[in-house]
Amino acid sequence: MKIKIIDVPLYYGCDNPGTHLGPMAFSKNNISSLAERCGNQVSGISLIGIPPKPENKNTEPTMKYLEEVTATCRQLADSVQEGFAKGSFPFVVGGDHSLGIGSIAGLSRCIPADQLSVVWIDAHTDINTNLTSESHNIHGMPLAACLGLGNNRLYETMGSVSPFLLAQNLFYIGSRSVDEGEEVILAENNIRTIRMPQIQQNGIEACCREILQQINTPYIHLSFDVDFMDAAEFSATGLPIPDGPSIEQTHQALRVLFSDPRVCSADFVEYSPKHDRNDQGLHTCLSLMENIFTSLAQSHR
Repeated sequence: MKIKIIDVPLYYGCDNPGTHLGPMAFSKNNISSLAERCGNQVSGISLIGIPPKPENKNTEPTMKYLEEVTATCRQLADSVQEGFAKGSFPFVVGGDHSLGIGSIAGLSRCIPADQLSVVWIDAHTDINTNLTSESHNIHGMPLAACLGLGNNRLYETMGSVSPFLLAQNLFYIGSRSVDEGEEVILAENNIRTIRMPQIQQNGIEACCREILQQINTPYIHLSFDVDFMDAAEFSATGLPIPDGPSIEQTHQALRVLFSDPRVCSADFVEYSPKHDRNDQGLHTCLSLMENIFTSLAQSHR
């Protein structure tokens, strides 16, 4: 598997410094060599430039750092498009989850919306619009933007035809921190969501296989947020959430999902060295990446 690593040191979407340090921490630990040791070829490493911090983050009061986030996501979309078009697997390393707008927008330039599915592996559903969000942090809005919901300033500047994604091709696993407005959007659009009670009842591997069986598109984008993991075991993120899957269950889930040959790209987001203790979170992330790279190498021979 040819992999293009794309580093996005962004924190404006969560308005909580720390996640922007994630790509540098992973780079220092040479994840490109890790990917190659697992049997892949790294076709390139790109660093997305982040605009300087503005004097006023509230030029659009309902979407903090709007101009900075959209500028970053446009660059990311270009890089994802280029990598995919050249036959590489874009592996996007964050940074906060607002970058999902750029990842999916870039893919949508190459893949029609009815041929692309997204699996969001996250404690949050990140489907707020600017009107439902209480925090006004854009990392809680990427999927609404990809579906063409909410303020169009968040997605119309991506250089991609909106919507980038269809609601019937969006799947969640591990959701457990969902705002009231998000629940309405999920219900209105009949979006499939596997939550913790179902995982506890059926097992996480079975739940992941169920999602993959429901997907009928030729391409899948996987977007993994480290806050998917139970806060009691993993707290190296800006917004850890309790009562989630264990680290071992997370390994199991990623192994099943990344072993599907339809998987064509991925995000790995929200690790925050600032919130880490003795690099425990870093070592967990590197172990998860090794799992991902090994699964990709074996499934894309």
